[in-house]
Amino acid sequence: MVNKKAALLFFLSIAGCATYTEQVAKVRTTLSSGDTDQALALLEKSDVAKRKRDEVLFLMERGMLNYLSIRMSEAAQDWARALRRSEELYTLSLSKTLASVTVAENMTDYEGEDHEKVLLPIFSSMAFFSAGEPGKAQIEIRKAYEVINQLKLDQDESRSRIDGFPYLMSGMIYETNSNWDAAIIEYRKALSAYNKFNKDYGSDIRKMVADALWRIAEHRRRDDVLDFLRDLGFSKPQESLSGVNSQGEVFVVIEDGHSPIKVAQDYGLNLGKTIVNVSFPRYQPISNPSSRTAIYCDNAACGTAVKSTDIGTLAENALERRRLRDFAKMTARLILKEKAREQAEKHLGQVGSVALMVTNFVTERADTRSWTLLPANIQVARIKVPADKEVTIRLPSKSGLKPDQWTLKLPPGRKKMLRLRNF
Repeated sequence: MVNKKAALLFFLSIAGCATYTEQVAKVRTTLSSGDTDQALALLEKSDVAKRKRDEVLFLMERGMLNYLSIRMSEAAQDWARALRRSEELYTLSLSKTLASVTVAENMTDYEGEDHEKVLLPIFSSMAFFSAGEPGKAQIEIRKAYEVINQLKLDQDESRSRIDGFPYLMSGMIYETNSNWDAAIIEYRKALSAYNKFNKDYGSDIRKMVADALWRIAEHRRRDDVLDFLRDLGFSKPQESLSGVNSQGEVFVVIEDGHSPIKVAQDYGLNLGKTIVNVSFPRYQPISNPSSRTAIYCDNAACGTAVKSTDIGTLAENALERRRLRDFAKMTARLILKEKAREQAEKHLGQVGSVALMVTNFVTERADTRSWTLLPANIQVARIKVPADKEVTIRLPSKSGLKPDQWTLKLPPGRKKMLRLRNF
């Protein structure tokens, strides 16, 4: 039997190992105070910046800090590099051998969770869209679709899922470019996705998409699409496409809260001759995001942003999908480690057995790496403003990054995207 002194050594050893989530806690705290430059300085001095296996993670995090600092080009470059490296690692993972089983997940190259891979080009798209470059924004959306197709996120519900946000973004970009037929396709996909996962989203986001789809379908005389909308219970919106385009329009995007972070859930199991550590990651909420945010035009309420994607839910689903795979790998790894311990005991005695047991216990840690600077959810609103008239749009920030107020003047039919990060 393993003695209590040895067991205490195991637990003291494992308690002294800081997880990734703990290492970047100060970066998150500094960001929440609004100091993006200091948060970036802390990130670049952290261990994650130095480890090759964390390259994708570092680029994800640094890209977000550049994005929140309105350095959109630098953000897009970071995220493009992260996506390329993630794709390389994904290709390599398909051909990994038994050797990969012997290494704990937190010691391998981080390629990103499925939802993080999709969000890389989605956030790049928002960076370009908010910078007034819808053409580049559409290119990034197409990259997101490539990831979705590669991972089969829209094909096998039991394995994975994706909500309507990529299609909503794509539809708004196509509509901005007056590419009506492409916008119809994208909005229809968005509506189908939101209906499929309606328990996670309110009726407001579905109505927003349905209204946009109805206006364009009516303009293009697509009776089949109008019938599709009627079958879903939607009706004709108050304004036609020509009515909307006689005004200016602002797409407001609010990134609210902090996404959940991964923490290790450890179980020390006494198996008679040895103690093993069973460690799994789980997500822990660190903010209480809202799902709606009021918007003001010239100090009068003029609209409400509503939840269009729940990143916390996507993260939970991504983790759940791979839990069985991780359990199988961990079981195989523990078996190999126990065989090695038995050999150490045979050749080195009890001291060798205990030493290897400590090593095995401490190195069997859950992988808590994740893109920690993501928001918890993203809200969207469409705000119509009088054409050729100066309007001040204000977003009430709980504790957000500046700017949170814009003064603009849009000609008829012009559309512009504004975005705010709230904590």
